[in-house]
Amino acid sequence: MLARNESRLADAEKLFRRAQTLAPNEPSVHIHFGQFLSETSRHEEAAEEYLRAAQLSPEDHDVVFNAATSLREAGALDQAERFYRKAVKLRPDDAASHMNLGAILHVNGKLHEAESSYLESIRLRPNDETTRANLGKLYSLFRKQGLQPRQVIR
Repeated sequence: MLARNESRLADAEKLFRRAQTLAPNEPSVHIHFGQFLSETSRHEEAAEEYLRAAQLSPEDHDVVFNAATSLREAGALDQAERFYRKAVKLRPDDAASHMNLGAILHVNGKLHEAESSYLESIRLRPNDETTRANLGKLYSLFRKQGLQPRQVIR
C-alpha cells in the first residue's frame, strides 16, 4: 500500500513538472505544485514554488500571503516577514494578514511592531481568539523584559 502511495506521489510530481515545462509563466502551476510540496513536508521546495508564483503575480494578495506562509514553514523568517508586510500593503483590511505579520514580528523579536500588527488585526476582527492569545503572550514577554505596551486593548 505504501509503495503504491509513493508511486502516486511520484506520478503527481512528474505531472506538476510537466505543467511547469508547458506553462512556466503561469502562476497557478507554481501555486498548485507549491501546495503539493508543502503537503508532503517539502517546505523549502514549496517556498521556491510560491516565490515563483509571487514573482509572476506580485499584486495578488493571496499569492503573496501564501508565499509568506510557505517561507515561514521553511524557516526563512526574515523573508517571510517581508512577504507578510507586502500582504498587509496589498490588503490593509485583512485581519489575517495583520495577525500573521504580528506573529512573525513577534518571533523575529520586533515586539512593538508585533503589538501594532496584533492590535490592527483585533480592530478588524475583534473576537479573534488566536490574535488575542498571541497578544497576551506578547504582553507577558513585555513584562518579562520590562517593556511597556504602547496601547492596551479593552
